[in-house]
Amino acid sequence: MEGISVQEMKALENKKLGEGLSIFDLMNDVGRVCAQIIQQKLGTGNRIVIFCGPGNNGGDGYATANYLKEKNDVRIIVVKEPKTEPARKCHEKVKDLVVKHAVDADIVVDAILGFGAALPLKGEIRAYAKKINSMKAKKIAIDIPTGIDADTGEADGDSVKVDATICLHKAKKGLIKAGKEISGELWIADIGI
Repeated sequence: MEGISVQEMKALENKKLGEGLSIFDLMNDVGRVCAQIIQQKLGTGNRIVIFCGPGNNGGDGYATANYLKEKNDVRIIVVKEPKTEPARKCHEKVKDLVVKHAVDADIVVDAILGFGAALPLKGEIRAYAKKINSMKAKKIAIDIPTGIDADTGEADGDSVKVDATICLHKAKKGLIKAGKEISGELWIADIGI
């Protein structure tokens, strides 16, 4: 499998945004496709906890929750409040699903940090990564597991270890380098770019 670099992915996203698609619309497209893949692979009627970070990866998590909530019992843990306007808008749609503490789940979704994140993990991000790793549930990452460098595959010692990663457009090069024990199965999501 041939991966894509962070720079190549940003260029593709910027091209799409230049054609008039908004980041908010792209997040909703990502959420819809991620929800479809999760339900195709793991069925419906699941108890799902989604951990959402402060950036656009967190926004993708909120959007995914919005599409999963119809056929599943969905809860959201806000790791850090959303800092981008599109992520805030996605959060607003599902704020009634937010809980303070992780609950029992069949599926845990990691939407804490995206492909632009820097290592090492710090503070509460590290604490939440450890929490996800301790949970007995199927673990899915949106685009890249938290704690993995998207280009090099370098992994923080507490990086989230997942059963599968939903790769937006293509697998990031670092996912392929990191290996299956961290990245899990690679599920490719066509997000129209």
